[in-house]
Amino acid sequence: MAATGDPSPQSEYCQPHDQRTYTSTGNSWYSYDSGTLKNTSGGTISKTFTHSSNKSKSTEVSAEVGLSASAVVAEINAKYGVSTSVTASYTTTTTFTVTAPPRTTVSYKDGIMQRSYSIKKVHTYSNCTTSTTYGRVLAMDNYSEAR
Repeated sequence: MAATGDPSPQSEYCQPHDQRTYTSTGNSWYSYDSGTLKNTSGGTISKTFTHSSNKSKSTEVSAEVGLSASAVVAEINAKYGVSTSVTASYTTTTTFTVTAPPRTTVSYKDGIMQRSYSIKKVHTYSNCTTSTTYGRVLAMDNYSEAR
């Protein structure tokens, strides 16, 4: 005669992993050179400028994120389509070019942009329980803008 009754309970198993959610919380300039380029001609003009100082800044990642700066930079660049790097810098030999259409004045900035992100990390354990931590990243980007 076969035994009847509930089979013995099986323990639940999950592959341990982390899931991160990034939220952009703002941008600010760390350092830059700026000015205006006035074009009074009927054709487009371009002018090359050289930076006036030496600046460097590294990406900052809080420990709660659980990744190296290079891994975080890769995830941010893939998600947001930006060009952050582990370290952004320029020197007094670094040049940049500004272009102005006919009869316009262009205001420009070229330097290091700080991009801020908050990160929510959900860790799933092998027993399928989860824990949530929060962190932040200040990612550096060599950036230019002209308006």
